[in-house]
Amino acid sequence: MRVEIEEIKSLLLKVLIKNGLNEEDANTILNEYLYGQLSGKTSHGLASFPNIVNKLAKGVSNWRIIREDESYALIDGQGSVGSLLGKFAIDLAVKKAKQKGIALVGMNNMFSYMMPGYYAKLAADQDMIGLVVDNSRSRVVPYGGTEPKLGTNPIGFSVPTKTIPFVLDMATAVRGMGEVKLAAKLGEKLYSGMAVDKEGKPTTDPNAFNALNPAGGYKGYGLALAIEILAGSFVRAKMGGRIQDSLDRGYLFIVINPTIFVNLDTFKQEVADLLDEIKSCKPAEGFKEVMIPGERATRNRKRNIEFGYLEIDEKLLNDIKALL
Repeated sequence: MRVEIEEIKSLLLKVLIKNGLNEEDANTILNEYLYGQLSGKTSHGLASFPNIVNKLAKGVSNWRIIREDESYALIDGQGSVGSLLGKFAIDLAVKKAKQKGIALVGMNNMFSYMMPGYYAKLAADQDMIGLVVDNSRSRVVPYGGTEPKLGTNPIGFSVPTKTIPFVLDMATAVRGMGEVKLAAKLGEKLYSGMAVDKEGKPTTDPNAFNALNPAGGYKGYGLALAIEILAGSFVRAKMGGRIQDSLDRGYLFIVINPTIFVNLDTFKQEVADLLDEIKSCKPAEGFKEVMIPGERATRNRKRNIEFGYLEIDEKLLNDIKALL
């Protein structure tokens, strides 16, 4: 059903405030969920919003910085909500990178945020390069294997340009777990080649799902393993089969100030020129155009904001209203 964006924002705000948040923190959380929905990534949008209430009952912003220097910080989330700690962490990393050129902020023991690309973009919005990674519960088979041994281990990367930021947001699996949950909820099938059953055979049935395949075969598997380590032991979080819930996961934000090597305007223009060059590529058969990573999501956000409304599943909307 069609619902005005402002009506959705008002509903989410009321739900969060009713569950103990002040207005500033409530807006920080709803902005991430709305970003996913506006971007067309419904599995990382309102479909996941009802879960936030359970997280609020366990903790909100209890984090503690346990190691810190001018260019890095390690944070024990102590059960904090990821959307709030994520915003604090990226702001902290940007502040340090502006002063020292590069900064790392690691986190553990917190409930997860939704999309690493969202936080990388927050850095790019402040003229920084943002790289965000996290590990997760084992849901992906290693290349050549039949059992889940790695997380979907997403990566977010964003840079500022003279036009819109380049925003990469992707799982290192063929698809994310959110899509499996959404397909099961809506009674839909999975994409072909996305998942395997308990015998390691391909399946499109979300109820027969056992594990996801790595994106790009052995290359995606290698990238997932690298992220597992960076967002695992390096930030004092767990890895592999030892990750049993969200609090076991790890997160790493890396922010780079491009001016340590290059004039900012020059960098932004050269990146924009590169993207234009890629856009000029003749499309292959079956494609209307060559897309830049994040371009479709950016177009979706712009279109939805201009229209002023979103198409929301009626049952999902009622589930959110029931939280009041």
